[in-house]
Amino acid sequence: MIEATGITKRYGRFTAVRGLDLEVPDGVVCGLLGPNGAGKTTTIRMVTGMLPPDEGTLRVAGHPMPAGRRRALARLGYLPESAPSYPEMRVAEYLRFRGRLLGLDRGTIRRTADAALDACDLAGVARRLVGQLSKGFRQRVGLAAALLGDPALLVLDEPTVGLDPRQLRDFRRLVRRLAETRTILLSSHIMQEIEAVADRVVIMHRGRKLADGTIDELRGAAPGRNIGRVSIESDRRPALESALRGIAAKVDDATIDLAIVSQGDLRFEFAGPDRRRECGRAIHESGGVAIELGHESPGLESRFLELLDQERGALEGGNP
Repeated sequence: MIEATGITKRYGRFTAVRGLDLEVPDGVVCGLLGPNGAGKTTTIRMVTGMLPPDEGTLRVAGHPMPAGRRRALARLGYLPESAPSYPEMRVAEYLRFRGRLLGLDRGTIRRTADAALDACDLAGVARRLVGQLSKGFRQRVGLAAALLGDPALLVLDEPTVGLDPRQLRDFRRLVRRLAETRTILLSSHIMQEIEAVADRVVIMHRGRKLADGTIDELRGAAPGRNIGRVSIESDRRPALESALRGIAAKVDDATIDLAIVSQGDLRFEFAGPDRRRECGRAIHESGGVAIELGHESPGLESRFLELLDQERGALEGGNP
């Protein structure tokens, strides 16, 4: 549905997106994840034909961009971060108005507007003024407008910004339901939002793609963490600390965090695969008692932060 090869976008001397490769197959929910300024919105504006790439090639719904923009847009629905609306219009009236702007015929407007009202759970407020609705409902109205014409591809830019927890939950459910019949590209700087709805994630930072894969693939690339808490006599603590440092060092020279917590217990934590068996043996041999011993599975957050740290280190090291 989306195929981008080496697309780059510059604003004067500033490069917002640099050599991005992106592939979003039919039927996939792809999330663009990155901090503010990562290039997510610029990427989306290129995909939706609002901006032409300065370099590289881009095809959307089988059409080259920007030359095939008109044909691509006929299969694309777009919800920008600040969804445009007219507060003095009623919801159904606004959708009909948006349909006319898209050049849809009257029958298509009626059919797809009714379907969008149902899909976005807006039938009950169809006669309400847009300006009287909550932020969550206004966001649904914007999404309903993006569904006019029954597009095969939905592009959503930071769709959950400003929503409260209940509205977030409802919007996630709505996106997952729409994903059953459509391809979706959405962006967010909040990893929990991407993790909740996306099949595939592209992590971006400073205009570059740092990683691309399914959530399970990205989680699997993160190391996980070994954690423990031990009750041990103070004179035996140095031997245990030395043993734990040795175990941690076996994992790509991982560093270990050691701290004395309440009641003099020793708490430790280090990255890497599951080392509970070795840690338990070291604790037993040193005469300590394990109060807590566990291994946290890697999550998308740890992989995301790891990649940002690597990128920051590369930039500080002088790499472009």
